[in-house]
Amino acid sequence: MTAPQAIASSLPLPAQAVPLVSLRGICRTYGATRANDSIDLNIAAGEVLGLVGGNGAGKSTLMKVLCGMVPASEGQILLDGAEAEAGHDAAAAQAHGIRMVHQELSLCTNLTVAENFFVEAPGAASLRPGWRGPYRQRAREALDAVFPGHGISPDAPLGSLTLGERQMVEIARAAATPGVRLIILDEPTSSLSARRAAQLIAFVQARAGEGTAFIFISHKLQEITKIASSVALLRNGRMAWRGRAADTSAAHLIELMGGRSDGPARDRRARADGAPLMRIGAPWTQTPYILRAGQIVALTGLEGSGQQLFLHALFQGAPGTSRDGTAAFVAGDRQKEGIFPLWDVLANIAIGRWAGLPGLSRVDRAADRVAALEPAKRLRLDPARLMSTIGDLSGGNQQKALVARALVGDAKVVLLDDPTRGVDIATKQDFYNLLHELAAEGRAIVWHTTEDAELDLAHRALVFADGRIVADLEGDAIKAPTVLEAAFGVPSTQTEEPGGTRRTALRLAAAALPYVSFVVVLGLMFNANPNTVSAFGLELLLKPAVALMLIALAQMFIIGGSEIDLGAGAFAALISVLAATVLPASTPLGLAAIAAALAAYATVGALIQWRQIPAIVVTLGASFIWLGIGFSIQPTPGGTAAGWTQALIRWRIPGVPTSVLLICLFTALALWINRTPLGVGLRGFGNNPAAMQRSGWSPLRCAVIRYAIAGCFLALAGIMLTAVNFASDINSGTSYTLMSVAAVVMGGAALMGGVISPAGAVVGAMTLTLIGALLAMLNIPSNLNPATQGLLLLAVLALRSLSLPREDAE
Repeated sequence: MTAPQAIASSLPLPAQAVPLVSLRGICRTYGATRANDSIDLNIAAGEVLGLVGGNGAGKSTLMKVLCGMVPASEGQILLDGAEAEAGHDAAAAQAHGIRMVHQELSLCTNLTVAENFFVEAPGAASLRPGWRGPYRQRAREALDAVFPGHGISPDAPLGSLTLGERQMVEIARAAATPGVRLIILDEPTSSLSARRAAQLIAFVQARAGEGTAFIFISHKLQEITKIASSVALLRNGRMAWRGRAADTSAAHLIELMGGRSDGPARDRRARADGAPLMRIGAPWTQTPYILRAGQIVALTGLEGSGQQLFLHALFQGAPGTSRDGTAAFVAGDRQKEGIFPLWDVLANIAIGRWAGLPGLSRVDRAADRVAALEPAKRLRLDPARLMSTIGDLSGGNQQKALVARALVGDAKVVLLDDPTRGVDIATKQDFYNLLHELAAEGRAIVWHTTEDAELDLAHRALVFADGRIVADLEGDAIKAPTVLEAAFGVPSTQTEEPGGTRRTALRLAAAALPYVSFVVVLGLMFNANPNTVSAFGLELLLKPAVALMLIALAQMFIIGGSEIDLGAGAFAALISVLAATVLPASTPLGLAAIAAALAAYATVGALIQWRQIPAIVVTLGASFIWLGIGFSIQPTPGGTAAGWTQALIRWRIPGVPTSVLLICLFTALALWINRTPLGVGLRGFGNNPAAMQRSGWSPLRCAVIRYAIAGCFLALAGIMLTAVNFASDINSGTSYTLMSVAAVVMGGAALMGGVISPAGAVVGAMTLTLIGALLAMLNIPSNLNPATQGLLLLAVLALRSLSLPREDAE
């Protein structure tokens, strides 16, 4: 079959039919690079367009332009025949019914399946309890429609699902979005089993028959020719071919991309004379295995049967594994475990050799470039892109950089976690050749693959089932039917990964430790003086904790967004000064001053997001501003508390300490905010801001709201400081900042963002406050108070670290 002489911009459309989407003369440039160059493309309702091309051909960039994630440098986008408005963005694209399932999944792992469905299409979610119900139902019905028999609970945290299950959730989420008309699937089957891929193909064909359009991007060309009604092929940023799927073939498309449709013959005999480099024993297998230099060993079996855990165990030298010499690891999840997103491509590659240099060696960029050029050439990674930020590369080219990193060092063992996922055909063939060259050089290759066709490249195949090796195949015995027979032929003997029970117990212990610590401290105080647990005693003990508790809750919402406010205590102290000086003189003026301060505090969040300045820098600078204003208003401690502010701590319910009631009230308020639709969105930004933006959420708006909520808790803390002390001191908040961080972390929040615990933060704050009182009752010097608090915090962090799987803890 020969390529047509002329390139059609689109297939013929029925008379008077208007394309759902038309791209005309689309260009997108990055400096001197033209990622897209004068591309014309029509997509009709009910069409399934297969979009193919090598890595860096411009596919992902074109789809980002269509989805409004990046603007076109030139050209027009027409939606239903009408030109898209200026500033076409993600919200506009989604309003037109365009959704994209990205190769790098756009999910928030800290949220449940149902909550991820919510952030994609918030709709009119209310603040009443039970608002999650419709999203649970939508998630269940969508998953049932696309992947029958999926076994995924709508209430399951995304972080507990396998990569394949997460991909299923994202695909179902896009398909279930109300009003969706065009779904873009970028490498949708890269992490799916053959059964799930077949279910997806059947679903796409059924929905296309109902009028939904699809753009199906895949390097699995047999899938493209099977599912697509038409095909568009990009090469070097330009449209190279456009036609009906029936008029092409996988071999033809490979030719057009500049690749070969066949590969060289392989010698599949496993070398038995190579030096032993790795040894494997229990708990992975009852039969010890030795892996030798010169062997390519495939890890296969049903997906999720322990292959990835085994790779990590080999790399880390976990029990049951040992190796001679160093190892290089190519991660399967390149965004989480592979790339350094702020570095250029050269640095991402060169770090593979830095570990072998003396500790005080100077980083030599010239030497790094020389070392990187050879593996880059072998992988056909353009040397001109070595100075580019790695995030500017396509997913396939990022993967090439990770493989190149493994080659620049002197590692004898190369561990690969599904390295060809999302890589084009031509690059795969170069990669296959490279593996055999490395084996011929005396390296051992351990390769987790999810493609049956890649088993033909292996000398040996270790088949996994239920977290252990159940078969060792060699040479011609490595066949897909044999692998499946071995994988299904072993009864399940393991329900949890090795060490899982111990980690579960440690996880529960870490979660309970702040509450246990509070009870222990309170028990010791009761033992020293039984009156401490009386209503009067609790009031005296916990009244000072109310302000720290409120500051901790404010800090918790900031930390939930993956930031830290180093000015939290200073801002609360400024509000205390206003409450002790301006507010008693004039209530309206005082409230206006506090409102102005809150507006300024929310502006801090806007500045961080707008200018992308690290929060730790902005909030540290803001802390000096809050202190400076406070000193200007009140140079020395003094002032008085307004009558109504004192009433906040003087109201009574017989038999119940007011401080306990206030703590319960503010804790309930924080819990309610965290559980509302807004709280889910804020936690989503703390976990995966890029995913939230792709779903149409405004990062600037959410940043302002986050700081406004935190500011309100800090304002309440400042007012409580004045009410409790009957005066104010601008220096009074200095110690509260770091104490609030400690309380939040003790309570279960993740410093990296996305995971918070209002009840835990409150208990942490109360425990830290009571420690000082306990030491005083035991006649222990007060200067040991910070040390005791620090030891308690370290104990919580140590337990939490031990409760994580090793790869997560690191």
